[in-house]
Amino acid sequence: MRQDNGRHPQDPSSAIRAFVEALDVEDLIMRFDIDFDAPMRQADAIGMLRMARAHTKEPQAGARGIARRVGAHWCEIVQADIGYELLSALRLIEASRPDAERLLAWRSDGTVDPEDPFPAYALARWYDGVGRIRYRLGSYTASRRVFGTAVRVAESARLWWVLPDLLSNHTRAEFEEREQAARERDDGRTAGRDVDAMVAPMRRSHDRLVEQANEHGVDIDAVPDQETPLRQREFLRGYSNALHNLATALRQAGDTEQSLRVTARSKAISRGLNDTYRTAQSLLNEAFCGDSPERSFATLRDLGHGRAEQAGPGWERGRRIARQNLARLAGGPDGLADLGNLLDELEDDVVGTGRRAGLDVDFYAYTVRYYRETAAALPAADRPRDVLDRRLRMAESVREAIALPVYKRAYAHHVRPAYLRAIGARMARGGHRQEDLEKIVSLVEESSGRELLDLLASSRPPVLGRPAHPLPTAPEGSRAGRGSSQGRRTPLRTQDPAGAAQGREWRELLIEREQQYEDHFLQHPLTSATHDEDIAHQLVQYTLNHEGSCVVRYFRFGTSDTPLEGEEATEPDSLGIVVCRAGVLTLLPSVPYTDVADLARTVFEDLADPAFPVPKEGTCRRIWELLVGPVWESANKGGPPDHLTLIPTDDIFAIPLHVATAPGDNRPLAARVPLSHSVSVAAFVTRGRHLLKKQLMEHDDDLAALLSTDTRATGDEIVDVGWTAAHVHVAGEVPDALKGKVAGAFTADWDGLEQLVSVKPEFFVYAGHGVYVEEPEVSGPLIHLGKTDMLSQFDLALRVSLPRNKLTVLGACLAGQGMRSDGGDVLGFMRSLIISGAGAIGVPLWSVRDSAMVATVGTLLRESRAALGSSATGVFDVVQTLHDHYRESIETYTSVEARVDRLPIALYL
Repeated sequence: MRQDNGRHPQDPSSAIRAFVEALDVEDLIMRFDIDFDAPMRQADAIGMLRMARAHTKEPQAGARGIARRVGAHWCEIVQADIGYELLSALRLIEASRPDAERLLAWRSDGTVDPEDPFPAYALARWYDGVGRIRYRLGSYTASRRVFGTAVRVAESARLWWVLPDLLSNHTRAEFEEREQAARERDDGRTAGRDVDAMVAPMRRSHDRLVEQANEHGVDIDAVPDQETPLRQREFLRGYSNALHNLATALRQAGDTEQSLRVTARSKAISRGLNDTYRTAQSLLNEAFCGDSPERSFATLRDLGHGRAEQAGPGWERGRRIARQNLARLAGGPDGLADLGNLLDELEDDVVGTGRRAGLDVDFYAYTVRYYRETAAALPAADRPRDVLDRRLRMAESVREAIALPVYKRAYAHHVRPAYLRAIGARMARGGHRQEDLEKIVSLVEESSGRELLDLLASSRPPVLGRPAHPLPTAPEGSRAGRGSSQGRRTPLRTQDPAGAAQGREWRELLIEREQQYEDHFLQHPLTSATHDEDIAHQLVQYTLNHEGSCVVRYFRFGTSDTPLEGEEATEPDSLGIVVCRAGVLTLLPSVPYTDVADLARTVFEDLADPAFPVPKEGTCRRIWELLVGPVWESANKGGPPDHLTLIPTDDIFAIPLHVATAPGDNRPLAARVPLSHSVSVAAFVTRGRHLLKKQLMEHDDDLAALLSTDTRATGDEIVDVGWTAAHVHVAGEVPDALKGKVAGAFTADWDGLEQLVSVKPEFFVYAGHGVYVEEPEVSGPLIHLGKTDMLSQFDLALRVSLPRNKLTVLGACLAGQGMRSDGGDVLGFMRSLIISGAGAIGVPLWSVRDSAMVATVGTLLRESRAALGSSATGVFDVVQTLHDHYRESIETYTSVEARVDRLPIALYL
């Protein structure tokens, strides 16, 4: 085919080769921010970089080749950030991280020429891009760290034109980190945030940039154009970002007049630079300040249409935000219809991977909220009936956990509240037919299946290697000298760091462990198991086929939100209780959730008593009155249950249900009936944890013990338990009675733990102490791993594998206490052990006596061997054995508290 000019067309391959050979990759990367990112033409630059194979590893390319790859990945990270394709950004970060870390190391040791700006530019920009993604995901400490690295690289290389962007981002991350820490210290009790506190650091950052502009001859008052030198334009783009952050801080502090003045200056610079994204941000701030919001949103909606050729396609996400808010402002039937159309688009978005992972659920949730508010403002006859369904579909759309911080945030802010409200609506409809109750249980379990615990347990994540750095332990001798006396194992929450310096070190390293754990799931996403609509029917079938069994499911429902004007009143924040016995579901009267929270606080107060850190008699009676007494009649229909299973929720995980004591009866619950606990109906029935009640014992079962012992945690529970030496393995100080009588004796460290896990022990016992770290942005329990390290809950969940395990006992006090997290965190070692594959799990919930632990765990181990008799196999019923032991052990005591003190562990199946 001939062209109009009569010439033959050039061979496409030759044209591409000629283009690639002429392309200056380094110059393109250093121009990307101004010439491609600002006008939203990122795809053009990335296409050229890919044609030039800038992402391809070339072993002979050296430092400059690595710098080009790092820079090319930065360009794609920016594109993913602007498009809110955070999953793509995370994968780009992981793909380029080794190169960036190698380049950073080479800069530190002088391998890279310090006078060469390109490697430093690519490196600083890459770390800034990583910081932007971490910030967007809510990992403020991680973002502050990488922003700090970006600033240090730029400062050391004298990249003055890059610093405004980097410094502004670093300042905002520092502020958000402090705010997050303050919110966590206040435990959510402080409703607002110190918005005024953000203005001062933003002003200081701005003033510093003004000084830099004067130093380098940048006119910050002039409107830039194409004639402005490239580096000055890049400086001004970063300065515009700093102005926008300052304007946002002023608006949040209530100074809208000053905010609009600062925004006007930022927008003028952005328009001079043809900067679509930053112009859109300024329009949003103007709208949120109340400055003709309809006009600002309409301008944002049309931004990018009909622009000059050098302009890109515009900011699609910004257009959706504009459409959403224009519909909200319009209100009425038309506004509702527009919001409904937008929701239809979101529900039909088959490529919404980010939304399925909670990465971009906020926009969806706000659209649902505006739909709800608009509907409530209509006359009753015109209100749609799908408001609750729309909200539930939004929650159901979050099915994957990839970036765990943002998943936890999405679960806390959007997913769980939607389920609580939906369950409340089911409860409000009434009806005690079996079908109605099955629907309630099904919805409760669907909600539970979105908790991080269930995602982890159902996904069977692979085992991670040991951590790179050890967690520091307390100075020698400090463990034995603190905590409770009377031969009790030290409760986690009374063990504080030995000094502020050690507390900071624990915090940093615990954050590092958590970060490793979270980074792992960037490559191994967690997907919620398909919800089984028949889960309640399976529960019914379980109790029919296991005569004498009874399951009690506690669940939370309702909301503390005030209903909108014109909206139907919703169920208040409450605790629901369903009992299943002999195939019959019974819904009991609900309990105000404030009563449950008050009881949990009372338990904590009892356990904090240094003289006698045990649940007091009044508390045990109150547990019965509030949580056990109401179920007793239903649970005993047809006679006392042979096996009662309690499934807690929220604060109830911290309440020792097994010591509930009825009025006029001094027998704690676990001594009255064979008792177990579980974490969900799905775990207990569908995933088969009910099968752990009775298990086949074999002569070659292995017993592994991790002992971090002293005089108050002796580890004697493994002494004289009937095990043959060939199948006993110990990491730590071997008890005197067992010295020379074990198959393997290892040190209590990572090597020793790996040795224990390698034998795939059917029985696993930990004896020792722990600490509870409560520092900014991180909190949680740790248990001692000998004298050199500690184990976090993340270590147990993902670094310890216990396949075919039959019984695990974690003998560190309070280790069984489920620490509440609305974010769906895996809080508490008991939950982590389930993920590790542990069988039946015994955990203490207070500072138990060492003698009680030795007697109880020793009995379980001995009876498991006694079940063998003279045969190679036998059947061991852990629930019945524990009940029999508890019933016998309380006989010599009369007071409730003395009896409770002999019931050191709760049993989870």
